[in-house]
Amino acid sequence: MGGVIQGQMARVRWFEFAPVSGWARWSHALLLLGVVVMFGVGWYLTPNPAGHGTHQQLGLPPCTIHFVTGRPCPSCGLTTSVSAILHGQLALAWKANPIGFLIVAVAVGVALNSLLALVYGRTLRFDLSRFNWALIVLLSLWLLHGAVRFILA
Repeated sequence: MGGVIQGQMARVRWFEFAPVSGWARWSHALLLLGVVVMFGVGWYLTPNPAGHGTHQQLGLPPCTIHFVTGRPCPSCGLTTSVSAILHGQLALAWKANPIGFLIVAVAVGVALNSLLALVYGRTLRFDLSRFNWALIVLLSLWLLHGAVRFILA
């Protein structure tokens, strides 16, 4: 994407609308299905008012870090947060884990992009180097948030 074109620096775009090949449409269909299943499970679950533990309704064990230390790990409350957002309980979602709002926003974006690919045969494609840096920043913020929660809990 970078490089020199006719003696001038090429401008690297953050994103572009690109055509989607036939096999890639299947992957977009699977991504869309994944988001629908995630939202369906989140809607099915009842958000735990304690702010964590909603995932145990699926038969999963409690968080080991929270069980051993009594303090939340970076992921504690994410299932509760997403479920609470889908139930319109935004205060509970924020209390459980504010990162849940980011997860729901990204899931909606992925679903819309996949729908665009399926209907129009074009998808929003991001510059990978910038996308990777954005992921590193988001991961760092998530871990920093988790560390602060662990220390202050």
